This record gives sequence, structure tokens and C-alpha cells, in this order.
Amino acid sequence: MSGDILVLPETSNGELDAVTFELLTKGRELADQAGVKLIALVLGHNLGPSVKALGSAGTDTILVADHPGLADYNAERYLNVVSRVLEDLSPSFFLLGYTYRGIELGPSLAVRCNGSAASNCIDLQVADGSVTVVRPMFSGSVHARVELQGPPPYIVSFQKGALPKIESPSARAEVVDVSSKFEEDSFRTKIAKLLQPEEGEVDITRAEVIVAVGRGIGDKENIRVAEDLARALGGTLACSRPVVDLGWLPSAYHVGISGKTVTPKVYIACGISGASQHNAGITGSKRIIAINKDPAAPIFDIAQYGIVGDLFKVVPEMTRHVKENG
Repeated sequence: MSGDILVLPETSNGELDAVTFELLTKGRELADQAGVKLIALVLGHNLGPSVKALGSAGTDTILVADHPGLADYNAERYLNVVSRVLEDLSPSFFLLGYTYRGIELGPSLAVRCNGSAASNCIDLQVADGSVTVVRPMFSGSVHARVELQGPPPYIVSFQKGALPKIESPSARAEVVDVSSKFEEDSFRTKIAKLLQPEEGEVDITRAEVIVAVGRGIGDKENIRVAEDLARALGGTLACSRPVVDLGWLPSAYHVGISGKTVTPKVYIACGISGASQHNAGITGSKRIIAINKDPAAPIFDIAQYGIVGDLFKVVPEMTRHVKENG
């Protein structure tokens, strides 16, 4: 693999998403292994803070496409710029997050650039000339190792939280303006309106501590038990899919394959059995604590700490202990 490694940072409201630094860690590993450069391509508008943060994050070069027409994510416009950069650089790998952007851009880029795409991956290895990725299948119940065929670029999207984030300080990266790659001419789509979350909704993907409830909470009124613990810990409330389906919490709180993937420092699962769809959304958590009356609940298979007991006795006691001991 003689081509450089290209990474697409994720930006939101002018800030870099945590998945960016996970991608750069893997990109740095691949670049050092092959003796090539690690290049970040950042798109948007007023990107000064993002470029500054990327400057010491292990990159060799930062390509900046800063234009008012790129301020809001638009698949057609981003595809236009990224595909031109890919054609110019001919990288071996293009790494991006398995987010709504990556889900749209990855396959489209593979078609346009005659590359190979693999999505929702948790690992990537290059050995003896072969490229393999590891990705979940069947709602996360199994993992498969897949060998990518064909010529580069290999376009690979990763689950948030699947890769380690390692501090990789380096000398200030070279910054190159590639805004000219954006040509606002014959685009067929435009952003009419950005739909913001309703007031009071939280972004559980940014939470460092999450207390989540499942069907075992029994009733909507009982959610306050977990909410009290979350508040005492300075954390955020979340839930599994049945709680959303029952209308007890909004979908913004849903963790799982059909909800949101979370990577908190601590994830406390209260009355959650641990279906594969839910477990796949929390595997990036640093510490999982499970509370369930059923000792055979699948959640215990992935938890570092498990409490077999009645959550209505365990959780209030935990809350009391936190409040008394700070």
C-alpha cells in the first residue's frame, strides 16, 4: 500500500466529534506501518478552531475546504469535494465515521472512485498485502472478519467508540487550502431547514455517565428512580428500545443499533436484559454496570460489574451512597 491515509473529521457546531480522534489513531497506525502520510480533510465553514485542534492530533497534512456552501452538511456537495480530493491524492485508505455522513458518503465514494467500501467496522488490519476489516453482523450477535478485494482506495467507516483514542501530539501539521475543489454550480439539492432537537432533549452520545432503563423499570413513573441516580452522578438518562416503543421516553434517549451508539466512561443498565441490538450500541463504553434480577440476562455477558437484584432496592441505595459521599 503506497498511497497516503486520508481521514474525514466529523464536525458539529464548530467542534470536532470524538470519533475524529479515534479515526486519526487508526490512521496514524496505518500511516506509520506503510511509511506514508496521514492527511485529514475537513469540510465546513469558519473552520479555524477545528483546524487548530487537528494541528497537534497526529496528522501530517490538513486539507481545508472552507466555504459558506459547506457550512451545513449536504451529501451532494460533500461528495463533490471529497471525490475530487480522492482522485487527486489516490490514497490507499479513506477513513470516516459510521455516522449519518459516513453512511451516505462511503458507498457513493466507492462507486464514484472505483474503490471498495466497508461500513460499520470495529477494526482494520493490513498484513501480507491483504486488507481485512472486522464488522458486526446479525444485529451485533456475531463479528465477521472480511477481506476487501480490488484496488484502492479502501473506504472504511468505523463505529464510534470502536477504536481507541490515543493522544498523538506532533509538530504542527501543514495546512493546505483546497476550497477551490468546491464549485457551487449545478447542485440539485440544498438544505431547506435544519431540524433541531426539541428543547429539553439531550445528546446522549456526549455523556460521560449514563444511567439507562429497560422494560424492567415496569412503569413510566418508575423512571424517576434511575433519573435520580443519573442526576446524583452528574450523568444522563437513557433507555433501551422497549421504553421508547411504550412511549415512556422520547427516541432521543434510545441506545442501540436502531438508536444511538454511546461511549461513556460509565454505563449503568437498570432492568435491561441485553438484547444484541442494545448491546451493540454500548460496547464502546469504558465501564458497564448491569443491574438485573435475572442472573442469565445477556447484559451480564458484556458488563464488567453485575448486580443480581431488584433495581428498586439497588438503585436508590446507590443514589443515597453517591449523595452522602459526593
